[in-house]
Amino acid sequence: MKSLGLKLYSNQLDLYRNEIIKLHENNKFSYIELFVYPDSLKYLNLWKGFKEEFSIYFTLHAPHFSNGVNLADSAFERRNREVYEQVKLYKEELEAKYIIVHAGMEGTIDEVVRQLDLINPPDMRIENKPPVSPRMRDKSCRGARIREIKFIIERHPCEFCLDVGHAFCSAVAFGIDQFEYLKSFQELNPSCYHLSDGKFESPIDVHYHIGKGDYDWKRVFEIIDSTKNMTLETVKKSGSESLDLFSNDVDEINKLC
Repeated sequence: MKSLGLKLYSNQLDLYRNEIIKLHENNKFSYIELFVYPDSLKYLNLWKGFKEEFSIYFTLHAPHFSNGVNLADSAFERRNREVYEQVKLYKEELEAKYIIVHAGMEGTIDEVVRQLDLINPPDMRIENKPPVSPRMRDKSCRGARIREIKFIIERHPCEFCLDVGHAFCSAVAFGIDQFEYLKSFQELNPSCYHLSDGKFESPIDVHYHIGKGDYDWKRVFEIIDSTKNMTLETVKKSGSESLDLFSNDVDEINKLC
């Protein structure tokens, strides 16, 4: 079985509890990647008890710009530090393996490194982003260019999470061959991945389910290292308590690699 991750949010345990248990019993995932919303410590003990009951291991995803966090802008520093202290508590209590971090919006890559040095997220993985956010198309994301990810890795102790869809979107925006760009990101030796399908010729990330977009996944798996953690970041039905679509994604991935 590949090491596939189920991505959930810190306020979703009650919604998905039974479905998570069912997936776990059927070996549909290896770990949970938990997105930690700011000011959601009230859910931490629930997740801790769930982890201990079912012996599930966790990774974390830190909150980002849409949650009021922005490492690229000094004006956010105080709030960034407050929120990351909460993430560190989740890391400690859940014994999470690592924390995935976005570099932020606008600002500068130097500011990203400065704040990372102050906050020092333990076992951090910096994630590449598309240059344009689907929700804020007038703002640019830091970490879309390979040189920015490389700059962070070389100046702050961390590893790299390669998001395949984000790499493709960036390549389209920059007028670069998508698979060559993915190969260049792979040369940074990512320690984990994010997977979702999308529109191959679009600069906008859409997080489709596997097989519902037009990505050539066979070519993707010839490039990336499928022995490492791969979190499925595909969308979930709004208001639904079912994770059947995630289960289908897992089946599709297992057919491909």
